[in-house]
Amino acid sequence: MDPRRAPSPSPAAVLPTTALLLAIVLAAPGPARAQDAAQETGPATSDPVADLVAEPAAASPVGDDEVERLWRGGERRQALERMVARLEATPDDDALRARLAERLLSVHMFEAALEFAAPLGDEGHDIAGRALYFLGRYEEAEPRLRPLAARGGVHEALMLADALEALGRVDEADAVAAEALTRHGGDHAPLLSFLGRRAAARGEHAAALERFEAALALDPLLPEALYGRGQALVRSGRRDEGLAELQRHRELVPLMDAREHALRAVDLEPSHASNHALLADAERALGRTPLALDHYARAQALATPTELVPISLRHARALFEDVGRLDDAVALLDAAAERLPDARLPVRAGDMLAAAGRHTEARERYELALTWRPGEPAILQRLEAAREAVSGAARTGPPR
Repeated sequence: MDPRRAPSPSPAAVLPTTALLLAIVLAAPGPARAQDAAQETGPATSDPVADLVAEPAAASPVGDDEVERLWRGGERRQALERMVARLEATPDDDALRARLAERLLSVHMFEAALEFAAPLGDEGHDIAGRALYFLGRYEEAEPRLRPLAARGGVHEALMLADALEALGRVDEADAVAAEALTRHGGDHAPLLSFLGRRAAARGEHAAALERFEAALALDPLLPEALYGRGQALVRSGRRDEGLAELQRHRELVPLMDAREHALRAVDLEPSHASNHALLADAERALGRTPLALDHYARAQALATPTELVPISLRHARALFEDVGRLDDAVALLDAAAERLPDARLPVRAGDMLAAAGRHTEARERYELALTWRPGEPAILQRLEAAREAVSGAARTGPPR
């Protein structure tokens, strides 16, 4: 991913060196699902920044085992808080400092990673180089990225090439990218897209188009490759195809931004159901149904009682609407209703069953919903329609 076209780091990534540095604002649902998620989720019950500021006592020094347990268990913000507390108690522990900086980098807290890596000197150059790159501070990043690219993989080489291009040192950028292609092969979509962008900059539109199409064969949703292919098609005389591709790019970018923010939330707090649900929403909006269903299932397994209903509704909708798994969707809603009696669950199951013509089963769900929401007009209306459908079916044939 080219960070010059990526979402800007949230304000939570620019933080002081105290236990409070770990505040983070969680992402909003993807645009295509925002209204639905708002209807099904309801108002937020807590502010993660305020919650963190209100609990400084939680960041007391603890041993490595406890930190690792928290990290592996998905409580990464708490693990980082405790690492900060330990480092404040033992500021000369360079090994702990390096681990903390690496982990801050892994959860996209680039300013904080850079600040903690600074006292390490040369030993912290690799961390500092990557952090500076993601912060867009390419001139400072470049000398630190060179040794990292020389001994690292394709990702590190692409960071260096991209930084050099941003600095206007395009011949050096081309040389680094060409060497990366030779060393690592042509199965890395961002590298192929970078090579396409460089070919386009030289006016080699046929070569650029070939690179972009190779990148998209590996990653059909890579935004910079879609944009580059659209531009290359227009400049190659295939204007209508190119404009259609550019329109697709414009539609894709906000969805990919939503996915990026959801991924950051999952990276920091992978044990929180709401983060997986937001990532599932983003994947669904992109049409990546298997990934969406996987994250909905994880969210379902992690859900607290207050999270269970909105996540179940979204999960069931994806099962029914996207892959036609009606029985699985209804079973999911029935199981959630057994855990938490909420009328929205049987009503959604009834609506799905009614849409499939299974009116007897739909009627049963609406009747259950009425026991939890007596006299609710919307449920009564659905129940009456289901009863009429069952009666009509009885007059014309076996009930369904």
